[in-house]
Amino acid sequence: MRKDAIISMRNAATVLLACAIVLLCFAWRGPAYASGLGSIELSCGAEHAGEHVALAGDGYALTKVASAEVDGASASVVYATEEAFSGVDRNWAALDGAGLRAAAHEVFAHAEKHGVKPQATAHADAAGKAVFSSLEPGLYLISRFEVAPANAEFSCDPALVSVPATIGGVLTYAVEVTPKFEHDPLAPAPGPSEGGKPADPLDQLAGKVAGALGFTKTSDGMFALACAAALCAFAAVVLLLWRRRAAAPVGAHAAGSKRFDSSAASASDASVAAKRAEAFAADCGSDSEPHTKA
Repeated sequence: MRKDAIISMRNAATVLLACAIVLLCFAWRGPAYASGLGSIELSCGAEHAGEHVALAGDGYALTKVASAEVDGASASVVYATEEAFSGVDRNWAALDGAGLRAAAHEVFAHAEKHGVKPQATAHADAAGKAVFSSLEPGLYLISRFEVAPANAEFSCDPALVSVPATIGGVLTYAVEVTPKFEHDPLAPAPGPSEGGKPADPLDQLAGKVAGALGFTKTSDGMFALACAAALCAFAAVVLLLWRRRAAAPVGAHAAGSKRFDSSAASASDASVAAKRAEAFAADCGSDSEPHTKA
């Protein structure tokens, strides 16, 4: 009987010890969770032409903007801005989504201007996933610093992400973020001509003129442009010849008029001279006749 009692007491002590160990584990893990490490996972992709496109190969930088003190009981976070970002300090916890987006651009510009180094970098994998792990509680700036050639037409806004994030009143240390992308088609750059040689400026000018006149820059289009230029040149020559012929009779009439006036003036002068000669001869004749007395 006494032996059974001893066994029962030992069993009870074992159970109590096990419960104590479990309670100690939970008591130790509770504060560790409240001040533990977190992660940020980026899902990089965009909708284009009705399909979801995973943007792989881009590089992203993570920069700590503010440290954080977490109160697990009230699920609240208090931020303290890092010295490097003291110029853009504000009440981060009071900002809503729109305020955080606007502040992200200002923080990013501040980091660029003052050369603030990122804390870590990561590249998106084939699925467009990029992960930053082992992050202390705080507010982080996420920005794209390297663009893969295939993603050059997609622009990405910087973002401010908190670790932990409060979702539905619950603190979440594994934060998932979907960056915002915009599709910005790139303007085609003038490329080299055939054979890798630089394009001929005259050919470029001909292409611009053909486009302005509505011709396509093809062999048929350029032939039509050449025909149009030849017709314009022919019309200009015909117009010039017509104007010269139209002006020729007027000049000839004017010249003839001048010649007629000169000859008329010469004939008039000869007539006057002849009359004077006749008068002089008459006078001479009258003086030579003999005078008779009555």
